[in-house]
Amino acid sequence: MGIYIKFIYSLIIVLILAYAIKRKGYLDNTGVVVSTIMAFIIIMGTGLKWLLLMVGFLILGSLISKVGYSKKKSMGIYECKRSIKNVLANGVVAVLIIILYLMGTLDYNMALFGYVGAISAATSDTFSSELGVLSNEIPRLITNFKKVERGVDGGITFYGTVAGILGGFLIGFMAGLLFNDYNLLWIGIISGILGNLSDSLFGALFERKNILNNEHVNLICTLVGGLSAMILYKLL
Repeated sequence: MGIYIKFIYSLIIVLILAYAIKRKGYLDNTGVVVSTIMAFIIIMGTGLKWLLLMVGFLILGSLISKVGYSKKKSMGIYECKRSIKNVLANGVVAVLIIILYLMGTLDYNMALFGYVGAISAATSDTFSSELGVLSNEIPRLITNFKKVERGVDGGITFYGTVAGILGGFLIGFMAGLLFNDYNLLWIGIISGILGNLSDSLFGALFERKNILNNEHVNLICTLVGGLSAMILYKLL
């Protein structure tokens, strides 16, 4: 495919995607703009299959956030729309991996596994956060396992952890199907939960003390997911 044809093809796809995101109300206006730019970089730099993974994260995250709507709203934690901060915190590491691939710093497979790991981590963390809060379990702080109130940064539950594994599995499974490499399945699960646990750890150590905010911790989560996936790939 010529570069000009790919440019037009990519532009049409991301504009259709932006329109769909806007119609569904997944993101606010600035979130739509930034996600469109990121989507264009992804599809131009790699291809449609890579973009589909990111779209999968967005759809899964939006759907799972609606589970337990009434309870979340009564607790004051329901987010009807994601903002630019959410978009960057969850997606910038994946996009940077693609940029490093385009610069020749990472080879194709290393970039692919890192990309899947970053998205798996973001999805795993989203599933844990959105479903874990609905559990009747008393959360325990990840650093010392003492009981804490629901919603406390760094608090984890068995239900939330299992939900996180499911999130990583879904992205890993989707990646395995798209790229016909089922190493992506188990690496997606492992890197997803490692990123997820790092989110809880940094939340307990730094976010509770207002040293970092939620977006910083989410960024670390995806970074850990991407790096752990690349390390696992090298160990294959």
